[in-house]
Order: sequence, then structure tokens, then C-alpha cells
Amino acid sequence: MLLKETPMTELETLNMLLRLIGSSAVNSLATTHPDAANAKATMLRISRKAQRRGWWFNIDYNMRYEPNDQNEIILSKEISSVVCDNKAYVLRGTKVHNIVDRTTKFNTPITATRQIRVVEWDEMPEVMQEYCAYYAASEFIRDELEDPQKQLDLAKSAAGSLMELKKQELEETEYNIFDKRRVAQALNGIRPYGRVTTRFFGDPDK
Repeated sequence: MLLKETPMTELETLNMLLRLIGSSAVNSLATTHPDAANAKATMLRISRKAQRRGWWFNIDYNMRYEPNDQNEIILSKEISSVVCDNKAYVLRGTKVHNIVDRTTKFNTPITATRQIRVVEWDEMPEVMQEYCAYYAASEFIRDELEDPQKQLDLAKSAAGSLMELKKQELEETEYNIFDKRRVAQALNGIRPYGRVTTRFFGDPDK
């Protein structure tokens, strides 16, 4: 209905949201147009929310981190959660804490056995872009137009995209099980895909 069959860039998705409220398209993500700013904020919020669940493309395994010169371990802002080999190590903000010893000082490296990385829009697989676009459009219409029918239509499209996303997740997971090389890469921290509110029925966690 609204989306192309090819991956949508972040700018294309932004302009889709603007068209939904009758606003003119923009030529750059850096625009200061207020409607565009609100649309970008919605896209970012939805993208981060959708990715926090963790999918085949944004989960890293067995990542080793060295303390810096201040004996602290600071992770990049794109890391949303970690599970460490030592359960006393937790992530607060971007800094790793030892909640048992009540310190942020480390003398040795630590290993994140599993971590979730929030990637940029254009680094997401096509099926995740589609889901986030519909989900963001539904939220944007709710906030900007208060058009229940249009919001419902977009929410249904988001739910359909979520089904496709989970189907691809299953296919990728099954493929990894039978491909020992990919399993070994995952366990050694090599990622196959680049760098690595109120619920509704299109939420990824349901």
C-alpha cells in the first residue's frame, strides 16, 4: 500500500510519514522542518524499541572488552543490553558496573556472552525496515492526526510485517543451526550483518 518492494532508506521512510499527514517531502535528514523533526523522533523511538528484543542481525556473542586507562569499561551507545560471563557485571548507561563489589573499576578484560546492538536504519534488513516503517507511521498518525481508522490500518500492516520478520528470524536461526561455520562465527563475535509506551498487536515482544 505505502511501501516499495525494495529496502526503504531512512529519508524515504521519513517522507512517507510526512505524506501521511499532508506535509511536503524534504530533501535531507538534516532539515529543520518541525513535522520532519517529529517524524524522525518517532522513527528513532520505534526502531530502538523494535530492536531491543534482539534479532538474528543485531545480537553479538562472546565480545571481549578491555578496561581503559581509568580501569573502566565503556561500551558504545549503540549497545542496549549485555549479558556478561560474570552475572555481577551489568550495564548502566554506557558503563559496566560490578554490582557485587559496587565498583566500576576492572583490572582484567570481561566477556559479554550476549549483547544487543541497536543498528542504524540503513543497516537493518529489509523486513525490519518495513515493520518499523508501518509501526512508526501508525504512531505518527496517532500523535499528529488522531485518525483512528488510518492508525488501525497502519497497525494491521505493521502486524503483518511483524509476522514476516519473525518468519525470517526462524529461517535464519534454523540456517545457523545447520551451518557450523556461521555458528562458530557467531560464538566468536563475528556478525553477519555489518556493524554491529502502550503495546498494540504489532509489538515485537508479543
